[in-house]
Amino acid sequence: MLHVVDEVLKTFSKKNVDYITFITSLFVVIGLAFFILHDAENTAILIQNYKDSVISVFGPVYLILTPFCFVFVLYLSASKLGKYKLGGKEAETEFSTISWIGMLFCGGIGGGIIYWSGVEWGYYLDESLFGINPYSKESYALSTAYGLFHWGISAWALYAIPAIALSVSFYKYNLNTLRLSSSLRGLGIKNVESSLIGRIVDFIFVVATIGAAGGTIGSYIPMLSTGFSNIFNLDGSFLVDLGVLGLCVGLFGYSVYRGLTNGIKRLSDINMLLAGIFLIVVLFLGPTFEIIKSSFDGLIFMFSHFWQMSTLGIKEQSDFADTWTVFYWAWWVAFGPLVALFIARISKGRTLREMILGMLIFGSLGSWLFYMILGGYSMSLDVNEILAVSQITDSTHGDTAIAVVHTMPFDTLMLLLFCGITVIFVTTSYDSMSFVIAYHVQKNSLEKNDPGKYLRLFWAIVLGVLPAALIIYSSHQVALNVIILASLPLLFIYPLMAISVFKEISTKKN
Repeated sequence: MLHVVDEVLKTFSKKNVDYITFITSLFVVIGLAFFILHDAENTAILIQNYKDSVISVFGPVYLILTPFCFVFVLYLSASKLGKYKLGGKEAETEFSTISWIGMLFCGGIGGGIIYWSGVEWGYYLDESLFGINPYSKESYALSTAYGLFHWGISAWALYAIPAIALSVSFYKYNLNTLRLSSSLRGLGIKNVESSLIGRIVDFIFVVATIGAAGGTIGSYIPMLSTGFSNIFNLDGSFLVDLGVLGLCVGLFGYSVYRGLTNGIKRLSDINMLLAGIFLIVVLFLGPTFEIIKSSFDGLIFMFSHFWQMSTLGIKEQSDFADTWTVFYWAWWVAFGPLVALFIARISKGRTLREMILGMLIFGSLGSWLFYMILGGYSMSLDVNEILAVSQITDSTHGDTAIAVVHTMPFDTLMLLLFCGITVIFVTTSYDSMSFVIAYHVQKNSLEKNDPGKYLRLFWAIVLGVLPAALIIYSSHQVALNVIILASLPLLFIYPLMAISVFKEISTKKN
């Protein structure tokens, strides 16, 4: 017992922890939770108004930033700069390519892929974009295409910019901490991590991370509660919601406590296997031909309309772009630095070309498989009038997603697998967040060690505070609005990271 106390005190000592970053991070979590719960009704109105203002003023900026990031990372990958190797020319990789891809995908996507992939297309069926009539045959292809578009190469390009910038700095300067401010070292700011600019950038990172994390998991819990209530014949209640949140927090606390290899890597490997089994069962026990056909129709539509989809809302205002595309780009921007910090930590020994193509190809492919198979299955239910998925609304999202699984053969087993995969996706995403924030509050030193397990465990628990507040408040829309607000300050940091990384790798030796 005394040994444990001594280890905890050592982990949280002033020698190991940057207390300025630690205290401000903790203050943000408690402050946001209190702000939401203190006056819930007025808070919801205030958050909605701010969100509307952000979209009105900065919506076009999100829409312009995304294709810029895509073109920039493609240029880096195709040019000689893509040969730049993280950690030096003799550096060896820490993880196998399969495990690296698994951690990259699970850490970057989380439970969102399960939450959205089966039913997102239902929101788009009544849109009249690109001259297509709502509820027509072509509208089903458009609906599939937009899910693939929002979760595809453009999204992963938004992750790639901070991932490249942070990876270059982390290994080039042999850093012991992972902080967003380190991505700006190429700008020539002396001791950027401890400078005023660096402190502001890191504070923005903490606010964005906590807001995005809380908003995201807060929106998933109701769907999981519905699923587990159906499996175990429970009445849906507030206690079930808190129980599911406790399960998620407990799992990602244990995982992050165990560390990268024994915790996060192992869970990622397990989840990739379970997800593969789930998708194979859905594909071959479901209407296989209809799933494959809708998948190809969606892919063809997306690639043939990629530029139109990328620029919709830039030249003139578009309600659809404001409601959906801006939301998604804001979501990826909010999570970008966080995912980037984690990807930087696991990518030693890989070239920038490997990192970029790994994210764009395997990240997108993993997302597309869910959207094509699970989305194609639910689309067949709607077309054959088995389940009216196209009548989905924000308030019925979770129930509709669970209802889709209930139509499958061996529905109870499939629902258990569905919920289990979602929980593990949430876990692998949030234990990487806990790991990164623990890195973030750690002091820089010559010793290159991962953060202590008790520091990692502490932040795993703390990250559950804001989702708990959102569950108590019980508002799906507030949770999604928080994500958009959290991303705004990062819009101004993305161009700086692009400039920094270009200067680092083009003017200095590896």
